[in-house]
Amino acid sequence: MSTVVILGAGYSGIGIAHKLLKYTLPKVKGLKVILVSLSTHHFWNLGSVRRVIPGEVRDDQIFREIAPGFEQYPKGAFEFVVGMATGFDPASNKAQVNIGDETRDIEYSHLVVATGASYPAKLPFTTIGPHDEMLDSWSELHAKVEQAESIVISGAGPTGIETAAELASHLGSSKTITVILEGDNPLRGFMPQVGKIAANDLVGFGAKLVRNARAVNSTKTDSGKTVVELSNSSTIEADLYLPLYGSRPNTQFVPSHLLDDRGNLKLEANLRVQGLHNVWGVGDVGNLESKQLIYAERQALHLGSNLHAALTGGNVKPLPSTVTPQVFVTLGKNKGTGQYGWFRVPGFGITSTKGKDFFMSKGDGLIAGKNIVRSPI
Repeated sequence: MSTVVILGAGYSGIGIAHKLLKYTLPKVKGLKVILVSLSTHHFWNLGSVRRVIPGEVRDDQIFREIAPGFEQYPKGAFEFVVGMATGFDPASNKAQVNIGDETRDIEYSHLVVATGASYPAKLPFTTIGPHDEMLDSWSELHAKVEQAESIVISGAGPTGIETAAELASHLGSSKTITVILEGDNPLRGFMPQVGKIAANDLVGFGAKLVRNARAVNSTKTDSGKTVVELSNSSTIEADLYLPLYGSRPNTQFVPSHLLDDRGNLKLEANLRVQGLHNVWGVGDVGNLESKQLIYAERQALHLGSNLHAALTGGNVKPLPSTVTPQVFVTLGKNKGTGQYGWFRVPGFGITSTKGKDFFMSKGDGLIAGKNIVRSPI
């Protein structure tokens, strides 16, 4: 009997579980898939940048219960465990999961680490805890957005800029929205015109840009405001501060010798963890590609195929190369900027796809095992 344990029930974890149960289970007698999740519900975190606006995204658009999607498979072939991964031992092939006040050892034939990444400030832009905790965190954030007269965003990558654009386009006429940029323009690492378009649109929405500075510290005042200290020795005071930078892989439970100096799993080209034949990594925990959903989706599909090969005696293959860089940034509902390879993507190409609903309408398909985001399983 083979048991595949998947730590993390984000896009990749759910997608891989479904792929194994749909295609590998009929060929591997006694196969069992165990999916471990912090929450009972999947969080479509791609839509978090729009959900930051109170009333824009309903709970049922962005949260979906996971377990019902797996009721279609034979009894005993799947187990859903709600808990937190705290470690694993490659020598004994056992993973440790905290479930309430108890720790459970789960034996595996293959282990998949798909625990994603999160921000140090524990903002609910990723799954940071159980479903009730996520709902409470979002309610608290919505209340702060409504009450704030001034909002400061630091982090000039896609998430920070998309969030700033949503806030400025919806609330820029009634609140002061300030964005801290480490360079002249946001989205560094992509062609300059991509960042210039984002900067111009943010200003057009009424946002203030603080250029060539980065946040180095923040402190709360007695009145509840946040003072943000910048690298240029100046400070900004805000009613609400959103530090959307410094995302780190959720690999605190992984043996340190398997990680690089940034906390990423050191992966081989076939998505195996270096030095281990039966432990794999996918998505934001790995060191192979940029930490973007577009890459995590293709990795998940490929890892599902490699696990199928490993379990059925086939050949495990390296992850094929793809076009890089790729970035598609929404700027409110009606604008966007992006890059595909060395071509700039026009705004309408983004607003007509991602910008409509951040693919949240695909969530039911993910839970049912039909698709991850845009790719079929």
